[in-house]
Amino acid sequence: MRNISIGCFLTFIFSLVSFIVRAQDYSLIADKYVAAQGDSITYTLFQGRGLDATEIAPEAVKNLSYANYLQGGKKVADTIPLNKNFVKYSAVQSNGGQSLLTIEFKGGSVTYDQLVVEDFAKTENLKELASIIDSSGFTTEYTANTFFTAKVLTRTDKPNGNLYKNKECQQLEIVLEQNPYKLQYGDDITAVILLGGKPIEGTSTTIYTKSITGQVHSAKYRSNSEGKIFFKLNRSGTWLLQTVYAKPSEEKGINYNYYQSSFSFNFE
Repeated sequence: MRNISIGCFLTFIFSLVSFIVRAQDYSLIADKYVAAQGDSITYTLFQGRGLDATEIAPEAVKNLSYANYLQGGKKVADTIPLNKNFVKYSAVQSNGGQSLLTIEFKGGSVTYDQLVVEDFAKTENLKELASIIDSSGFTTEYTANTFFTAKVLTRTDKPNGNLYKNKECQQLEIVLEQNPYKLQYGDDITAVILLGGKPIEGTSTTIYTKSITGQVHSAKYRSNSEGKIFFKLNRSGTWLLQTVYAKPSEEKGINYNYYQSSFSFNFE
C-alpha cells in the first residue's frame, strides 16, 4: 500500500513540475477566424498549453519586442504598443483576404528545480539539454532565459494571400507551406519551425484541434532535419500549433535558453 502511495505521489510531482514549465507558454486566439468586411476581430493572448479558454494570460507581457498586424496583405496603420499593456488587440476588417497578427517577446530569466528541467527534457525529448544535466546530483537548480512568439491567421471574405508563410521573428517561429484556408478535408499540410530564420531540427510540437462541439484533440510531432512537421487537416474547428525548443546558453549565469512559439488558424 505504501509503494502505491509513493508511486502516485511521484506521478503527481512529475505532472506538477511539467506543468510549471509549460504554464508560461503563450498563444494568440481570435474570437472569430472567418469574418466579413466591417466585422471586428479581437485577438487575445492566452497563457498555458492547449486550447483551454480558462488559461488567459493572467499578467501583461513584460517585454513585447515586436508586433505586426497585416490585413489583406497590407500593414494596418494602427500601432500596437510595445509595452506591458498588450493582452488583447481588436481590428475592424477593412481589407479582404488573410490577416496575420504576430508578436514576439522575452519572458526574462526563470530558475527551475532540477526535477522540473529533467522531466521537461525527457517529456519533450529535447536532446540538446543533455549536456547541461548534472548526473552527479550536486546541481539542484537551472536558470533559463525565456523567449516567446505567437501568430494568428484569420481571413475576411476570401481565403487569398500568402501571409501563412511569412517569416517575421528573430526567435523561434512557425510558418506554413500551404494555405490552410484553401485546403480540403484530409489534405496534407506542412509546418516549418525556424530559429533565427533558419530551420531547426528536434523541436517538439503539439497540435491541438478544437471541434465546433468543443471537443479537443491533440497529437505530438518532432521537426526533421529540414525543420518540418507533416500533418493532415482532418478535423473542422480551431487549430493551434505549439512548439518548444531548448538549448544550452553561452551567457554567464544562464544554463539554457527556452523558446516557445505558437500558430493558430481555423479549418472548415
